[in-house]
Amino acid sequence: MIKEISIYTGSRALSIYRGIADFTEYTKSIIFSLRSLRYLSFRSIYNIIINQTKFTGVDALVIVMIIALLLGGTVIIQALTSLPKFGVEGFLGNILVIIIARELGPLATALIVISRSGSAIATEISVQKWSREILSMELIGIDTKLYIIFPRIIASIISITSLIIIFDIIAFIGGYLISQTVVYIPMDVFAQTLIDSFTFIDIVAALIKGVIFGITIPLISCYYGLKPSSKFEIPIYVSKAVIRTLFVAIIVNILVSVLFYLL
Repeated sequence: MIKEISIYTGSRALSIYRGIADFTEYTKSIIFSLRSLRYLSFRSIYNIIINQTKFTGVDALVIVMIIALLLGGTVIIQALTSLPKFGVEGFLGNILVIIIARELGPLATALIVISRSGSAIATEISVQKWSREILSMELIGIDTKLYIIFPRIIASIISITSLIIIFDIIAFIGGYLISQTVVYIPMDVFAQTLIDSFTFIDIVAALIKGVIFGITIPLISCYYGLKPSSKFEIPIYVSKAVIRTLFVAIIVNILVSVLFYLL
């Protein structure tokens, strides 16, 4: 039994090592491809950037706003049940900034994008590979890494960063509206407490999370999208893309928070 466990553990560790090494080589190949960026016509990738930005950002606005409104309200409900009603207006700004702006806003936005756009990207690339579209582009001399992956990274960075800002604003509004049902807080007082609670570090940390999410989500999704060798493997690798990207997003969120707020 112990021998079987050791063999399984060793094989899993070796599999993880090979996967990390393969992904590292994949990332290096993309970085090396950027040297040819000056030869890439912006017009050739313009439509990809626009369409991906629309799908990732604009089309996700409604669900992002609904979830932000609900989360902002939930945070305030929990706060109001724990804090005394007298003087609560002085704490709501800090609570929303700490919970929403620093943690829940970026992470929830990333999870929404992964479930919508990450899976869609992996599926689209898988179908393109299975139908030999990618092979056809390579045969006529097109750098598929630049043409396929690079514009999706640009679009994701723009979309996710914008969605994080919108998520925070809507969550703040939701928190304020919910707080009004329990204790009256003038709008100007609430806005001032939010402004006073925000620091330059909060803004920088949120933007850095948005940029990192914008790079890692399409990067990992495209990586697994290029893996299937048959149409039967497409759902397997799409599932892996979503799960791995979720894991990486949570780790990134934790690391950036630790870097900015604990070190």
